[in-house]
Amino acid sequence: MIKGKEPFFQIEKNIDLVIKQDTQLGSDLFNLLLEQHPADIAMLLGKIEYDDQISLFKKIPLDLEIKVFEELSEIVQADILVMLDQEKATLILKNVSSEKLADLFDYLPDEDLKKYLRLLQRKQRHQIISRLNFEPDSAGRIMNSEIVTLQKDFTVKKSIRLLQRLGEKRELLQRIYVTDGDNKLVGYINLDDLVLSQPDTLLKNIIHENELCIDVHEDQENVANQMHHYGLLMAPVVDEQNNFLGVITADDVLEIVKEEASEDVYKMSGMGPVEYTYFETPVWKLIWQRSTWLIALLLLQSVSSFIMSGYQDVVDKYFIITMFLTMLIGTGGNAGNQSSALVIRGLATGEMTRKNGLQVLLREFGIAIIMAFLLVVVGFSRVYIFRHDIMGAIAVSIALFIIVMVSIFLGALIPLLLERFNFDPAHSAAPFLATLMDIFGVLIYCFVVSKILG
Repeated sequence: MIKGKEPFFQIEKNIDLVIKQDTQLGSDLFNLLLEQHPADIAMLLGKIEYDDQISLFKKIPLDLEIKVFEELSEIVQADILVMLDQEKATLILKNVSSEKLADLFDYLPDEDLKKYLRLLQRKQRHQIISRLNFEPDSAGRIMNSEIVTLQKDFTVKKSIRLLQRLGEKRELLQRIYVTDGDNKLVGYINLDDLVLSQPDTLLKNIIHENELCIDVHEDQENVANQMHHYGLLMAPVVDEQNNFLGVITADDVLEIVKEEASEDVYKMSGMGPVEYTYFETPVWKLIWQRSTWLIALLLLQSVSSFIMSGYQDVVDKYFIITMFLTMLIGTGGNAGNQSSALVIRGLATGEMTRKNGLQVLLREFGIAIIMAFLLVVVGFSRVYIFRHDIMGAIAVSIALFIIVMVSIFLGALIPLLLERFNFDPAHSAAPFLATLMDIFGVLIYCFVVSKILG
């Protein structure tokens, strides 16, 4: 058996031998693969070619195959599912959780969706259809509905017996939610409560009140923020009538945070949302997502050229304009990006809201004044030392002061405005703001120099 810190390097390098298993090396590597965690096997499948994905997946034993399937991304799941025979597809689908299947079925064409829904049992099919009725980013799509619940009139003894019977079939959490006879959420008990209480104690006498109940239509980002605010590892999901529907756990929150963080990073980089991993995304789609913003910003950036042409006489007369132009607009862009990043993060965490937006702007305005003065001192020294031109240094310093003030203020204002009109504040980040400040920077610089030196 081949061992090492990076067994997957050897497996991926010899993937043809692993699939065929017609040599000792191939057999050893395949057996080594079966010893790995399902998540690691899924990661390997996501990296290899499509034909190899299908061939290798079919060779994995069924019990491990199901675990690996759950760990795959939805696009790889869909690719593999359509290549399986009906019997194996049915076995896999019946053993995958409802929330995972709902995500998968989002990626299937209508014809395939109908086909695979027919393979499911009636109860599981009903759960999937119910989930698909919720928005993709809502609590209803990410909740776990296959958990054990108890009724408030149960005794401790009866509850323990029920948990012993159902615990293997349904997920058992540290916190067990309690309902009434009509499935209305009442509260919760901990496993400790069952162990420490007398057998004849009614659950309604040891019940705890829920710190947070999540509406089934709540956006997943708000769910993560609320659970973080209350320090909860899990929270119940209810509908408008307080009917208990499921639970969102810390694992779900971790996935939400990861997804939302990735989405914000892409938007802050001037890209559209990326649904798949880098290698799963077709090259043409990456080009389209990245070029759209770049082309738009390129055209917007051309405004700077028109501004410069309007001040052509001043630009030709004073070399100082072109010498220090990049320094000023670069400083303005950096200052604006700092302010923008702080506000975007504040809006994402809930620290900044529409109610305290004015306070944020006033605070950033005060910070802008102080930072502008500090940068002016450095900028004036820089220009005077290298040019020995007192008027030129004054012109550059005044322009720098105004540019920094405008940059920081706009960096704070634009995300707040986008949030106010229900757009994602992350769109205001680096590429857009930097281009905008290039335009304003050129305009301010040329105007100031023309008034002072012209």
